[in-house]
Parts: sequence; C-alpha cells; structure tokens
Amino acid sequence: MSLRVAVVGCGRWGSHHLAALVRLQDQLNIEHIVACDNDQNVAQSLRLSGFCVHENVESLVDEHQIDAVIVATPNNTHYTLGKMFLEQGVHALVEKPLSVDHNLASSLVSISVEKGKILKTGFLLRFHPCVQDLHSRIRSGELGAIERIRYRRLSTREGDPNSNCLDSLAIHGLDIATLLLSEQSPMAISSVRGNERHSQLSLEFPYQVEVEIEVGWGREHNVAEFSLRGSNGVALVRLNQHDSYTILRDGNEVPVLVDGGQAPLDGQLLDFLSFDSKTTSSASTGSILRTIDCIEQARLKLASQGVKTARELKR
Repeated sequence: MSLRVAVVGCGRWGSHHLAALVRLQDQLNIEHIVACDNDQNVAQSLRLSGFCVHENVESLVDEHQIDAVIVATPNNTHYTLGKMFLEQGVHALVEKPLSVDHNLASSLVSISVEKGKILKTGFLLRFHPCVQDLHSRIRSGELGAIERIRYRRLSTREGDPNSNCLDSLAIHGLDIATLLLSEQSPMAISSVRGNERHSQLSLEFPYQVEVEIEVGWGREHNVAEFSLRGSNGVALVRLNQHDSYTILRDGNEVPVLVDGGQAPLDGQLLDFLSFDSKTTSSASTGSILRTIDCIEQARLKLASQGVKTARELKR
C-alpha cells in the first residue's frame, strides 16, 4: 500500500521530518509528501526546495487524501491539531508532549481508540542505537541492579518562548529512564528547582532508584548525555554519537560499538508508518500519559527560587 504523508509545522524540527521522509520514501512506499506551514517565508522556501506545499491546515487531509500526519508545531498547538487530524481519520505522530495537560493528552488517546487510528509521540531517543543496545544489556543483567540515572540536555538555542524546558526537554530524560527501568513509573518527585528556562528535577523510582534530570535553553554549551549506574558498572551515553558509548567497570573504560547506521528519527518514522507491524519500540499510550502527568506536576510545582520536596505522584 502506498502512503500519502504530511508534515505540519516545517520549522527547525519539522524540516528534519521532511528530510527523513524523503530518505525513507522508497522503503516505505510513500507516494506523496506534503509540507504544511502557515509561515509564508517557510512555505516559499519549501516550494523552492521542490516540496508540495499546503498552507491551510484544515483542508490538508481532504485535498491531498492524507493517510498519516506528523505534527511538529509549538507545544500549545499539539492537542488541537492532534484532535482535528484524528477526527478526520488519519494516523498521527504528534511531537512531544501530546499536550502539556494530562487530561487533554488522555482525551487524544481516547479519540485515537474510538477512531481506530494510530497515535504516537516524538520519543525518538527510544530509537537511538546506543540506547537500544544499552537497554538490551540491562535486561540481560550485565550492569546488575540499576541504582541511578543522570540525564542532561542543555542547549545553546533559545527554544520556544511559549514552552517550559520541562515539557520540551526533560520529558525525554524521563522517558529514557522509564524505558531503561522496565517501563516503571516514578513514585515521587524528590525535588524540582529552577525556572522555565533551566530546571533540575529529581525523581524516585521503585527499588530506590534515583533519577536526576537537568535541562535548559540558552546555555553556554550544548550537552546531550546520560549516565546509568548499576551494581556492575556505569554506562555513559553521549546522544550525539550513534555508533558507540562507554561502560566503566573496575576502573576500566570499555568502548561499546553499535550499528549506528540508522538515525533515531528514521527509526521512529519507520515504526510509525509501518501500520501492519505487530512489533513496536514506541512508548505505550499508558507510559506516555504517566510521563506527561509527572512532567505536569513538576512544572506546576516549579518555583523560580527554592525547592519543592517530596511530592508524591498519583498512582
């Protein structure tokens, strides 16, 4: 079956989705790619690059007979656009978060079930080759009992002025922790400090596993990494490297080489657009909603100064 796919919101990240769809066009039998953006400058640039461009989001699906859509717009538009596309009967990949409001995100899941359409979100680090290899090693017991995870994502970019860095950046760290800890959810927010541009979040997972997340916009240097401490060693993953990471054991650094030929975004889109596949590496809807709930509670408790402690999460 050939596919007709649209990307809505073709700025910095949406343009990456478009490039990935072009790379995967033959593999996924995509017959038509549509770029949709209401910014005239962006639309003109896309036309000059050879893309089919549609500027009216409401008429996009009917006019181009779209099968699936990727929503890569600002956070505060995700719910409205996701709802519209699902109700129009198309599969949807909505960039994270599905919504900054847990109840609205939950309603999107309900609509997708009612309409019988796939709904996924942009947790592409689950498709990172190093994350996948480490996940396999953890499940085999190679690193022993997991004790602590520390995730850092600091960006020199200014980010979306209308979004909180917890919603845009910390949510990835929380999802990685959830994946590597066998899809367990955090039990409590130990502390959250900072502001909407730079935040530090500490979480308590089952079996006394501590997860620390630091994220921020407009920082001096770009940092994208996480470390995981187990009773048998420590893994260090630098997320801009797709073909290797390091395990520290008994004072020795052991490089781990992996097949980094497939970019995480390509893997995510292959997973999303393989509708008939019975296997998936994507987060379950339940996991997505629990992650959004945790980030929402952390954001609501975030103070510009000081620390809010021992916030127990709803189970």
